[in-house]
Amino acid sequence: MSPLHSQLLDANKKLNKGLSHEYWRPIRAQQPRDYSSCHTASLSPEAAAAWAPPCAAIWARRACTSLSGITAAEAVVKDIISADGQATAVKVDLCDADQVAAFLAAGASRGAHLAGVVNATGPAIPLRPLCDISSDTFSHIMRTDVEGAFNLLTQAGRCLAATGGGSVVQLLTTAVLRTLENDAMSGIPKTAISGIVRQLARELGPQHVRFNGIAPGVIDAGIVHSSFTADPVAESVINDCLAKTPMPRLGKPEEVSALAAFLLSDAAGYINGQIIGIDGGYSA
Repeated sequence: MSPLHSQLLDANKKLNKGLSHEYWRPIRAQQPRDYSSCHTASLSPEAAAAWAPPCAAIWARRACTSLSGITAAEAVVKDIISADGQATAVKVDLCDADQVAAFLAAGASRGAHLAGVVNATGPAIPLRPLCDISSDTFSHIMRTDVEGAFNLLTQAGRCLAATGGGSVVQLLTTAVLRTLENDAMSGIPKTAISGIVRQLARELGPQHVRFNGIAPGVIDAGIVHSSFTADPVAESVINDCLAKTPMPRLGKPEEVSALAAFLLSDAAGYINGQIIGIDGGYSA
C-alpha cells in the first residue's frame, strides 16, 4: 500500500465518522409514496459487501428488498429484517433472461408491486492496458456486464411501465466521465451500460419510469482496502485516481447509497437520464 493510499485512508477515518441519522431526515420527509411496495436491488457478492449495508438502513423502512449475491446478501437481509423491513436473498444469473424475469416477479408473489431497481453488479476485471487484454477476456466481461445489465434494465423497465412507473438506478464508475489509464475494462462496459440507461430514460419516461446512473470514484470499501504491492499496475490505477481527486479523502459507501436512495425517491421525480458523478471532483 502506497504512502498516499495509507494517508487518505487515515484521513478518511478522521474527517468523517459516518453519516448521522439527521442526514437521512430531509430525504425521508419528502416521501409521500407508500413504500410498502417492493424495491428490488440487484447486487453482486462484491457489491453487496460494499453498498448494501448502508442501503439497508434506509430501504428497510421503505420496502421489501431483494438482493442477489447470496453469501453477502444474506447478512444484509438479516440487518434489514432486524430493522423491521422485509428482504429476500436470491441468486440470479443476469445473463439468463428467464432468471431475471423470475427475480423481478418475486415481489408480486408476496403481494407487493415493483417500485424500483438498483443494479450494482459487475464481474471481476483485470487492471491492465487495453492492448494487453485478450479477446476472450474482453468478450467475457462485455457479455457478463453489458448483456446482464441489458436484461435487468429492459425487463425492469417493462415491469415498472406496466404498474404505473418507478425508478431504476444503475451503479457505474467515474471512468465513464473521465478515463483512467489501465482501467479500460471498468470504463468500457460501464460506458455501454450508461448508453442503455439514457436510451431507456428517453423511451420509458412517458410511462413515468426514470433511469439514472451513479458514477462513483474511489470509495472507502472493497478493493481500496487491498494491498497492491504484488500488482504494481493495479496499484497505479488506485493511486492515480486518488492523486487526481481534489477532495482529500475517500468517498463513503453511505454517500453512494444516499444518492441511490434519493434517486429512487419521489423527491427525485424529475431527474431522468442522468449520469451523476460522486467522485470528490475527479471527473471535474
